[in-house]
Amino acid sequence: MADSHIDPREMLIYGAFARDQFAAVCMGLVPALDGAVKFAGSEQARADAAMHDVLDRQPAPAAVDGDPVADARDSVVRFGKYVESIKGHPVALSVFFDRDAPSVASRRRLTKLVALLKHIVSKIDEHKSHFAEHKTWLAEFRAHHTTLSQLELSSRDQRVAGALLRPEIAAAREAWLAVYRANKALITGLLRHAGRLELLPLIFDDLAEQHRAAGVSDETPSPVDPPPTH
Repeated sequence: MADSHIDPREMLIYGAFARDQFAAVCMGLVPALDGAVKFAGSEQARADAAMHDVLDRQPAPAAVDGDPVADARDSVVRFGKYVESIKGHPVALSVFFDRDAPSVASRRRLTKLVALLKHIVSKIDEHKSHFAEHKTWLAEFRAHHTTLSQLELSSRDQRVAGALLRPEIAAAREAWLAVYRANKALITGLLRHAGRLELLPLIFDDLAEQHRAAGVSDETPSPVDPPPTH
């Protein structure tokens, strides 16, 4: 049974596709079983809605303009060049970056980059008498620190919410699969009665050699992808 690879995002696609095919292909094949086809459609719609509801509760990515991390890293590198350009080198680079070159320090992951920005701000303020442009640099790095601190907090909240939601997604996935597999069994019986078992992959697209449902693939599933928009 091919449905074991279906991820939660694809469930909504496969479920909607199957419901359409129940109406387009199955209805009328065996008129006495049309009621069973309608039952399969309603149960699939219920399972799809439940899955969609769970996926809708996933934490949404933080909305940001541009690439604030890249902007902050650029400032770090430019500031390093500025410090080195000052005649007499009154303040060593190590005051700001310890043993790292600015280009290396700028590539730190988000949490450590936020800490670096805070450190740079404090050291610029401490040595401002040596920097004619200290006000400009302070404003620039304070702005970066504020933006990236908010981004880090949002990212942490999303990870926590995602971790808490994973068991719910797993449970919803199993419930959806139970309905989808039951409908496969029901429709398989219908098609056997009609002598049209070859139609099964046209109804349940996960069984097809070439997918007809848009947005699905046979690649490694991503269980917490957001649901598709319709």
